[in-house]
Amino acid sequence: MKRFILLLLPVAAFAVGAPPEPPDHPPRETALGKLWQAAVSAESGSDTGAALAKLNVFAKSGGDPYMADIHAGWVNYSAKKYDEASRCYLAASNLQPSALSPRLGLLNIAQAKGGGVPAIVAAESVLQIEPTNYRALMAVAWGSFQVKDFKRAGAAYQRVLVHYPEDTDALSGASWCDYYTCRKREAYEGFRRLIVLSPDYQYARQGVALTAR
Repeated sequence: MKRFILLLLPVAAFAVGAPPEPPDHPPRETALGKLWQAAVSAESGSDTGAALAKLNVFAKSGGDPYMADIHAGWVNYSAKKYDEASRCYLAASNLQPSALSPRLGLLNIAQAKGGGVPAIVAAESVLQIEPTNYRALMAVAWGSFQVKDFKRAGAAYQRVLVHYPEDTDALSGASWCDYYTCRKREAYEGFRRLIVLSPDYQYARQGVALTAR
């Protein structure tokens, strides 16, 4: 009898230490994960309506509202529904004020709608969080150049060149800004460097000719 009890002890210990049986229904996280994946799959298949519907259910079911808003912003942007995309990105930015993605999303929208001053504003918003962001600096530079604010454009191009001295687009922009702000010597040196780095760069030789006088 004693031997029989001893044989049962390992079984009893195993039973006590065994993990509980999984529930019949998936936990909340699994359900939310399935909703999220369904939304991503619908977006990948270009089914904008289904993707947005799934994201709406995801949010109402307790899913991360920031993730719902940021993805809904991208879905609407991809469908060129810019007003709705802006609303979603702004909502996401309010939820996570330090997040870059919604601010970059708003920059995408501003550039898609033609750039100009709205793109500069959106880019400056990105730079508040990440002062060296390449896309935002180039957007400020080009947007300022378009509205003939050459001093501001030149400063932005120079900020790019601090971190990316090899960037020929920034070098060209900075050189033309120097030319238009009557800094011909600096412009001449910039255009000469541009030709060395990229001999066929558009208008580089024209820039040299204009500033060599």
